[in-house]
Amino acid sequence: MHYSKYTFHASLSGNGASSAGLVIGNYLTGSMDIMDKKESELFLHYQESGSWENYPGITDLLHRRYIFEHEQEERELINEKRQLFLTEYANTPVQIIFTPTYVCNMGCSYCYQADYENTSATLKKDVVDSFFDYINKTFAREKVKPYITLFGGEPLLGGNEYKTSLLYFLHKAKEFEYEIAMVTNGYELENYLPCFIENKFNIKEIQVTLDGIEEIHDKRRPMKTKAGSFDNVTRGINKALQNGFRINLRSIIDKDNMAELYKLAEYAQDRGWLNYPSARFQTTLGRNYELHFCQAGTPLYERSEMWKDFAGEAEKHPVLYKYHSPQFHGMHNLSRTGELPLPVFDGCPAGKKEWAFDFKGDIYGCTASVGVEKYRLGNFISGDRINEEQVNEWKTRDVFSIPECSQCAVSLSCGGGCGVLAANKTGKILSPDCRPVKDLIVTGLRYYNIQTKELSATGGNI
Repeated sequence: MHYSKYTFHASLSGNGASSAGLVIGNYLTGSMDIMDKKESELFLHYQESGSWENYPGITDLLHRRYIFEHEQEERELINEKRQLFLTEYANTPVQIIFTPTYVCNMGCSYCYQADYENTSATLKKDVVDSFFDYINKTFAREKVKPYITLFGGEPLLGGNEYKTSLLYFLHKAKEFEYEIAMVTNGYELENYLPCFIENKFNIKEIQVTLDGIEEIHDKRRPMKTKAGSFDNVTRGINKALQNGFRINLRSIIDKDNMAELYKLAEYAQDRGWLNYPSARFQTTLGRNYELHFCQAGTPLYERSEMWKDFAGEAEKHPVLYKYHSPQFHGMHNLSRTGELPLPVFDGCPAGKKEWAFDFKGDIYGCTASVGVEKYRLGNFISGDRINEEQVNEWKTRDVFSIPECSQCAVSLSCGGGCGVLAANKTGKILSPDCRPVKDLIVTGLRYYNIQTKELSATGGNI
């Protein structure tokens, strides 16, 4: 018998369970079950021995495919599920990031681009023309039309010269029938909306960051003049929603604002934002973290710690359940559908389903790498030779090309994580950005109240 390389287990101890049992799962086969304390002890005993023939629940372990009769069965299933993943991946549109400026009008306490070269050079029409010439040729054979995401700096800056150049960009996108998403701090959003509406630009989504209620947000995300930004941002969100635009409301979370997040949820509920369908309004919680340089003095969370605290806050303030539904590595999907999501063989879209370009003509693999010289791949204006060696690393990065991932039981949930974060830590793109998958699963079971279904591997699945 062959114990699947993707079968894992995690203790439910200390998570509010009535007894310290186990959750056992397998992202390849899509199985997940909860064992009580007695069966957990028996399971762990047989696992340590490596001999399963006499295990009382062996029929169920085989049926649930935590164990295979032969290793070849698992290899065949890996190939089958990988092909499904690749087929779905091929039908996913490429996200083309364009950075029209590295300048920002805010002075955020945790700025991720503080060390970037914040040149004030203006986006030029000839650069815009060259960009569209390049992407029209490069992505002409994509099965699904790519879309463009504006990302800065701050892409919606004020000032007539800048605004004229950005609107020229949007008109070119409309001419070539590209959908546009944008990542903005929202300060100038209200001023841009009439132009979006009048010109009927195809706006896919507007992501706006709001870190809390006014007192919290203005402390963390003031203007460079030290003026507050909350009123402008929320007016822009309101008007965007009222005019049919989709808003993705993002909050950057650390230990300074987690305990006050429920107040933002209450504010969103009072303004009616939570009444919009998910096609019009969603929330995203981003963990504040060190990307390319240290944030001195900022109380950052580790990933599992943040989500445990969020779950605890939701218990105290139930409005948070309505405000945000964390994924918890498939636990949200499991709670809604009774099924785990399909296995993820590649969690890093860089150089595959994501490319980034800036107003200087430089080419990068993804959002996280744009503007960082060591990740620059070439230039679409000067015709700099593309760094094919680095491009190939991005293109081949998956759970099979990363040695650590090939031996990890939960790699089909995180897909190897972010390549930039991995490379920043290790110096190698083909290295893992490990996620605390097991901890987050256990937190997710509690958050979605799945742990109350005391099922065992011999009695059924979640």
